Amino acid sequence: MNPFRKVAMLAVCAALLSACQSTSEPQSATVEINAENAYQNSLQRHNSWQKKLQGIDFLEIYSPEKFALMQSSWAKADSIYKELVNNPDLALKSYSLFSSSTYLDRFNDEITVVETQMKALERLKEEADEVLAPAMAQMQYLDSLDAKKYYRSEYTRIGRLYARLFNYIDREDVSQARTKQDEYLERAHSLEVKTVKKIYIAPLEAQLDQHRRNDVRYYAPLSYNRVEIRIESGKATIDATPRDFAAIEVAVKDIEFELAHAAHIALEVSTMRDLSKDQHENFILEMENKLLRISKALNDQDLRDQPIRTQATLITNNVKSARLQYVAKTSLKTNEVSQRAAALEALVNQQQAEILALKLQLEQKATPSLAVPDSFDEESTAPDQEPVTAAVDLDDEHVDEAELPIDGETPDSDVQ
Repeated sequence: MNPFRKVAMLAVCAALLSACQSTSEPQSATVEINAENAYQNSLQRHNSWQKKLQGIDFLEIYSPEKFALMQSSWAKADSIYKELVNNPDLALKSYSLFSSSTYLDRFNDEITVVETQMKALERLKEEADEVLAPAMAQMQYLDSLDAKKYYRSEYTRIGRLYARLFNYIDREDVSQARTKQDEYLERAHSLEVKTVKKIYIAPLEAQLDQHRRNDVRYYAPLSYNRVEIRIESGKATIDATPRDFAAIEVAVKDIEFELAHAAHIALEVSTMRDLSKDQHENFILEMENKLLRISKALNDQDLRDQPIRTQATLITNNVKSARLQYVAKTSLKTNEVSQRAAALEALVNQQQAEILALKLQLEQKATPSLAVPDSFDEESTAPDQEPVTAAVDLDDEHVDEAELPIDGETPDSDVQ
């Protein structure tokens, strides 16, 4: 038997035994009904609140005090419920020596506290969600960036300020909440910018520092300086638009390019410095052969009779010329395709128009004229004239008048 049902039955039995000589049968029935109702109500309240209190941790921020009181009361109520399940006889006994309330009364009192605090938290949530919407959105964005991972101490300080905003709402000091929200937003924005720089710029700065340790700054100071300039430009982009990740990605790619360029320039310079005088010619010839392969591929020219700088300039001009020719040819082909497409479209439209005209002509020929001559109307209205009953095929244009029967004359097929 269910524990609460046992409690209800025990209560009924106790009442009957204590007043069996003075209580009538209707009164006994009333006691039994009341006990049964109390059991059902307590059972339903426990099951209902057990479901409602699932996944409500998000309410704590709105009022930690009210949330703690609600949780404490629920823990007590749940504990009493478990005691009653294990020992139903406790239901009508006093909960403590200093109180006349029974276990069942105390259970209902704790559930009432839970209900009251829940309503208060829901009211606070509705008001805070409206007043502190900007702060809540900013905090959610910081969490999406995982700002706590990169700046734990600063995130903790901002989190305390964020929690105080809800405390002002709980104390019904909305004006102070709005004022402090502005301060929070400013500090949170600063943390957001620092976090984005930490994610996108800090790894590149680490690479630059590694280049410095590899003497890139010594062998290629100009290229190294270009990397520093790109990094500062990337930081400025984040300062101005920390959420424009398309622009940030472009800045990152520029920095990565300059890092790679500085590294290989330093390597080339280092290689040149390590060459002996006898190796200088081979180094220059190797560079010249690379230029030769390019000029041969472009227009089959050998420019080695020119200085290397001149060779590079001529090759650059040839490349530009080849690109212009390619663009011109591509544009010409595009124009030709467009002209052919326009001509084809015009031809199709013309054919469609001709097809439509032919359809109209065919419809006019296929539809006979239904106009009736005036003389026919006059004859058909003559009093002594009988109506013509012979069927004539209107679609046959070659019907001979001799084939039509004359009034009063019977066709040969009918005379027998």
